[in-house]
Amino acid sequence: MADTLNPFVYWGQTNDKISLKIALRNIEDEQVNLTRENLSFRATGDGVKGNSLYGVSLSFYQPVDPENSFYRKTATDVEFQIKKDQPESWPRLTGERVKLPWLKIDFDKFLVDDESDEEKAQQSNFDKEMMDKFMEDFNKEKPSESKPFTIKLNYLVCYNLFQFIGFSYVIFGLLFHYITKGLEAKHTAFEAVGLQLMICQLAAFLEVLGRNFILFLLILQEPRLQEQPVVFYLILVWGGIELVRYPFYILQSMGQELALVTWLRYTLWIPLYPLGILLEGTLVFMAIPLFEETGFFSFSLPNTLNMAFYFPWILQIYPIILAGAGYFMLQHMYRQRKRRLGPALFSRHMFAKKSR
Repeated sequence: MADTLNPFVYWGQTNDKISLKIALRNIEDEQVNLTRENLSFRATGDGVKGNSLYGVSLSFYQPVDPENSFYRKTATDVEFQIKKDQPESWPRLTGERVKLPWLKIDFDKFLVDDESDEEKAQQSNFDKEMMDKFMEDFNKEKPSESKPFTIKLNYLVCYNLFQFIGFSYVIFGLLFHYITKGLEAKHTAFEAVGLQLMICQLAAFLEVLGRNFILFLLILQEPRLQEQPVVFYLILVWGGIELVRYPFYILQSMGQELALVTWLRYTLWIPLYPLGILLEGTLVFMAIPLFEETGFFSFSLPNTLNMAFYFPWILQIYPIILAGAGYFMLQHMYRQRKRRLGPALFSRHMFAKKSR
């Protein structure tokens, strides 16, 4: 445990359970072991000393019930709900009366009986004083997570800011176009914001190759596609994704985080990514007969290269590629959401397996 740091731990209680909150963000590889007498927790995450290995080992004041206890990971901490073996108010969390500088009272979850004895009152006052003192020290000594500005950081901030402003123009320009033109705007969406959209996509050419295929090889080359309402909806979906993605990247590059932006980044993809895949696939199917008619990007024998190429075959295969790539992208985003935001519900009955 020499290389393991202690995170801040906040505890509270009711008559029948203990509440613990471990102040760690972005945790990975957590190891949890709960028995009737002890709790052991180890994980890599972002705590008071930055990203490192943190650990907690506690011996309880009284036995607990591991089978009916559970925990969950959130964006900012790890929360435990530990059921007491016998309903009663504890004067302290640990069996020994030791002063642990990283252990603090969570007064919002600290409910004791009205008939608390003098020892409980003294201990509560002492813990509150210790918490205030260490929170004051923590606020003074906590290193800033903001990154100093460098050439690389300046580039990342400027690039992501440029993309955010660009896609904001695309989205709000398209909405204004719809307000002023009505249903006609669904047939002239590309004419209204196509140039600005292509500028943004050229700047992010290697980020979203599939989107570039749709935009530059299909929509741009076939005017009849540009007039389809599906283009209007596809631009809205693309823009909606980027209006959240780029502010998130700006904050990440600066070592900062806003809970709402993080939540939006790892939640809006749930409706928007599948909808975008569906719209892109629809556009490809609509393009097949048009490129069969024009022969654009296709060439036949004889020619100087002595080879033939039929572009509609690529379009017929593309939906299969799109479905496979979309499946892996959705899986990736789900794993990222689970890691950053934690599971949606408490993970029950996990301790029993890990304590055997």
